[in-house]
Amino acid sequence: MNAPNRRTLIAAAASALVLPGLAPDPAEAAMGDPWLAYDRRLRRQLAESRGDFDPDFETDLHDLGDIFRRGRGLPDLAPDPGLTLAARAHAADIARTGVFDHMTREGFGPAARVGLLARDLIGAPAENIAERLNAAGAVRPDQIMGQWKTSPGHRANLLAPGFTHVGFGVLRQGREVIALGVYAEVSARLAAPAPLRVTSVAALASALSNATPRIDQFSVSEPGGEALIETYVEAPGAQTLPPGAWQLRPHLSTGARKHLVAWGPVFVLG
Repeated sequence: MNAPNRRTLIAAAASALVLPGLAPDPAEAAMGDPWLAYDRRLRRQLAESRGDFDPDFETDLHDLGDIFRRGRGLPDLAPDPGLTLAARAHAADIARTGVFDHMTREGFGPAARVGLLARDLIGAPAENIAERLNAAGAVRPDQIMGQWKTSPGHRANLLAPGFTHVGFGVLRQGREVIALGVYAEVSARLAAPAPLRVTSVAALASALSNATPRIDQFSVSEPGGEALIETYVEAPGAQTLPPGAWQLRPHLSTGARKHLVAWGPVFVLG
């Protein structure tokens, strides 16, 4: 896809646009730094986790989840490597920080991790989380799945009819287990992972050029934000956004003149 021509998107704030002739504010450029630092941290946790990832446990969780869905007439979920990275990275981060929560102290949640680590995926994510240490014996996959089944929010993720893909992360620290399931309704795929750092809006158009299904237009929002930024891209080299962290929001066609605004990777401009 070529850079979009006069692509009108929903307005959030006119002040978000860069006026011609004005140099980017260093403070605005620094807005992307926390995202770059969090991305580095997650990838470091994957390589240097305080514990051992357990692929067999992860596979058992996947199988148990699919069995649960089949019993309610729902289809199985396909494994996704990007969602697995997001699940494992947060499990390792919990072990490092001691913060057992969907949100980090800095305010990064499941959508942030999927937006950083599943860089070819277009779709909305959700996350299940569990931590367990048995008084006697090793923690079993059916015990983790049992915790999720009896928690209303986690159960809803297990049985969400719209979800199509999943990734699990299980970290063992001695007899303690930290388990994550990251779910998503995958609406589209990019042909290659989107770059984390870009220098222009045109680079985003290039990243979408071979998506399946075809993506003809897109918006951006603040990461995790619902409000979209209005911008017009007049030329391939035009930059109409201030430096900082943004989330790609592709428009997926649902019929004549109808589009669904989906969720895509986080990127840092500047």
